[in-house]
Amino acid sequence: MRPRTGLVAFLVVLGVVMFAAQSRAEDDEGSATPTEQGSAEAAPEPPVPTAGSDDGSADAPDPTPPKPGDVDGDGTPDASEDSDGDGTPDTKEDSDGDGVNDFDEQVMEADVDVNALDADNDGVPDAQDDGDIDNDGVPDAEEEDPPTSPFDQDGDGVMSAEEIAERKEFGEFFDDIPNQPDDKALEARADDSELKASMTVEQFQQGVRIAKNVVLEKMAAKIAKSTDKKMKTFSLIVMGVSVLGLLLLLMPLFLKKKYPGQGANLFKYSALAAVTFIITVNLFGGVLFGLRSVQSVLSRHTNPSVAIASGTFDTLDDNADRYIVMGKELFMPTIEQFRNEPEEQPSVLLLNNGLKIVQDAKVFISIANMFKKVDFVFKALPVVLMLVTLILFVLAIRPTLTEIIKLPARAASGEAGVGKEVVANSLRRVKGELLASLGVIGLLVVITLISGWVLGQVVKPALDAFLTYFSLTVTYLQFAEGASSGLVFMTLFGVILFLVLNLATLILSSAFFLGKSQKIFQARFNEGTPVSTHSRFFKWGVPSLLLVQIYPWIFMFIASKILAAVQDSAMDGELNAESVSWGKMLMMGPALLVVGFVVIFWAVRGVKAIKFLATYKVKPKTPKPTAA
Repeated sequence: MRPRTGLVAFLVVLGVVMFAAQSRAEDDEGSATPTEQGSAEAAPEPPVPTAGSDDGSADAPDPTPPKPGDVDGDGTPDASEDSDGDGTPDTKEDSDGDGVNDFDEQVMEADVDVNALDADNDGVPDAQDDGDIDNDGVPDAEEEDPPTSPFDQDGDGVMSAEEIAERKEFGEFFDDIPNQPDDKALEARADDSELKASMTVEQFQQGVRIAKNVVLEKMAAKIAKSTDKKMKTFSLIVMGVSVLGLLLLLMPLFLKKKYPGQGANLFKYSALAAVTFIITVNLFGGVLFGLRSVQSVLSRHTNPSVAIASGTFDTLDDNADRYIVMGKELFMPTIEQFRNEPEEQPSVLLLNNGLKIVQDAKVFISIANMFKKVDFVFKALPVVLMLVTLILFVLAIRPTLTEIIKLPARAASGEAGVGKEVVANSLRRVKGELLASLGVIGLLVVITLISGWVLGQVVKPALDAFLTYFSLTVTYLQFAEGASSGLVFMTLFGVILFLVLNLATLILSSAFFLGKSQKIFQARFNEGTPVSTHSRFFKWGVPSLLLVQIYPWIFMFIASKILAAVQDSAMDGELNAESVSWGKMLMMGPALLVVGFVVIFWAVRGVKAIKFLATYKVKPKTPKPTAA
């Protein structure tokens, strides 16, 4: 294999393997990180032994302090207590089989005690401020990503005055909210009160806003932190690739037989090639790093996971009147739990808690898993973009690296001024990539502003449809005789598919447009091809992008009005679930959202617009033939 081919192939393989390994390690680390827990001081504790009095009065506390590790003083360490004799210590029991022991679940579900002792006034109760804030048995100082208080929104490890105040507000509001969905309260409702609201709209909105302040900022901070890690990985890969330039110092060993007597020249130009290789790779990497850094900063406005979570809170707030039928029994207990799951989508927690209301509705598990997979794909987008950036990095730099690798051989063959030529070409190429990236950054900012606005407009009504149908299906399964799980699955699956279609059109159109624009700018600044050569792309590409970006918003605006009218017509004034036309109302959603979206998108030539953006060819400039 020729040296240039082997080295370029090695660069590609090394970069992909290093990045994949790092991403896998980060994923494993993230999956092993326990959820942050509620205030430990509110968790149930073993009773303190008391001594009875001879006069029959109430028992008084035993003045003798309990033994360390044996609170009830029975001689058995608390960690080994087994009250039911099943061989599993009480602190390790997992009655629901979800992988989290009952004691930890009680700790996580406990109310926030706003009066808990806090000796240093740092906003973290003393019971948690012990070096293991998440009570997972691993000291925080030994964890690579140390946990912080659930109320430390920015995750900086310091509770500000505002965060402390929000913790108090959270504790006071949710103090009388059940810690788990209350299915017994729903079952106790009379037939003529099944669809009666359990709290006011104002109360529901207050709880949503309090939880949003606690959860959303922390979720965004965690995603930003993860992105920063990936950017550091990218830097390490670029640095590692550049160091491979030192291998060029071995070129004389392979070329000495082909160019006898040129040993001095080979060593001289091999050293020059090695230095040029290292500098060029790092300069290229710096340009791409700058481009990805801008994308990372702007991604906060277009990150689908953040948009979905934010849209969930906004939807619950804006349309509280649709959810207050089970407000205190289902929605508020779930919203209270959000504080312990800053990386989980709120909709997933709602689906899981829906199963606690309707115990035999396994369909919610299927839908929750599906929603998790969708969210995983969206969270993986930065990784995919990073890998694409890495591949494009190698492809863009390959011609320049090939020239550098061939430098010693060309010099040994007697080509005059080849060293100066190669160095100049390398720097010229880097300059061209820098100018091309600046052009792409300009477009990136504009498209991000458009996509961010459209994303916000689309996600909220789409999530409103999902949450509305989720609430309706819980009511349907809870109160309607002969309720069908298949109908529930089709309804919720259809709404999730609609959300995916919306986000897919936004993401694909932006990615294709930016990708082709970057190639056009590269051709302009590296090969001298005028941008006007691709006037056809901008003439049709810009309208295509705008069409695909704006269509979901217009469609959702109209569809939401139709669906709201159908739901109001079916539910207006009804308090008995048996009087509602459930089949018609539940099937109307997926039929209109999915089928209607696809058919109309095709009719307005949205598919053709995406195809144009994806398939437009930016051909490299054909070199002029040299004279014989």
